[in-house]
Amino acid sequence: MNLLPIPAFSDNYIWMLHDAEHAVVVDPGQAEPVLSTLAQRGLKLLGILVTHHHADHTGGLSALTASAPHVPVFGPRTLSAVTHPVDDHARFVPAIGFPAFEAMATPGHTLDHLCYYTPGWLFAGDTLFAGGCGRLFEGTATQMLASLDRLAALPDDTRIACAHEYTEANLAFA
Repeated sequence: MNLLPIPAFSDNYIWMLHDAEHAVVVDPGQAEPVLSTLAQRGLKLLGILVTHHHADHTGGLSALTASAPHVPVFGPRTLSAVTHPVDDHARFVPAIGFPAFEAMATPGHTLDHLCYYTPGWLFAGDTLFAGGCGRLFEGTATQMLASLDRLAALPDDTRIACAHEYTEANLAFA
């Protein structure tokens, strides 16, 4: 499997996990960059994972599911576009040939926030960034700390795929 960050908006990443023929994407805030990357690489979309309900993570869902109507959308129960709701600790395979993921409830940024873990990788959405964490829009600081503590307990070799490029700003703030 290969992992590709697809830039979107001014600072988002849509993550694409793919092999030579198929792809799964995480947090498609925009459809066009995903559709363009699929076409350029000759890939077929087989699944979508969504971490939370903010538009910069869900805005491309309708166009992507219109272009591939039977593609499962995994994510929080709060999203009407999710066809396969997942809860904390749920294990699922987004498509045949792809690794299994565990959904991790990580409230703080939003109450419905999920991260997705597969050995070696964490798709952190807006919970964790290089040099910082997501702002508290709905959750509490206590919830965010518990979520960050949970992520800190993952194996040391876990690489983080966060949904925004905030590194320079976070380090300047720190």
